Amino acid sequence: MEDRDVVLYLGPYTINIKPIIVKMWNADFDFNDEVLKTIPLWIQFPNLPLNCWEGDSLSRIGSTLGVPVYADTCTTKVERISYARILVELDITKSLPKQIMVDDPNGREFEQEVWYDWMPMYCNKCLQLGHVY
Repeated sequence: MEDRDVVLYLGPYTINIKPIIVKMWNADFDFNDEVLKTIPLWIQFPNLPLNCWEGDSLSRIGSTLGVPVYADTCTTKVERISYARILVELDITKSLPKQIMVDDPNGREFEQEVWYDWMPMYCNKCLQLGHVY
């Protein structure tokens, strides 16, 4: 049970920047009925002002898109300043914005560009990932 919980809660996991969704198995699981609507995606904020790189600021910015999970190591250690990168759980049934409005810690508002490491294709007709109808 402990090993199972470690695997379930240590994630999220990705292969080649694409998410792997890990869930607890149950006897009634059916792949055909399973609909993925919320998945973790890596998001980049190019040229984000350095005063917005603190954990609370990044979390607040990520919250405008979905549920922030964590920032990558280069972002938390400020080893790369060309962009900040965070993992956010997003509802992929909605369109993913290319820009958002951000209030910096000094109260100034600015438009921030948003880049996605991977843009999933989601079909609203069959409710599946992998293609667009």
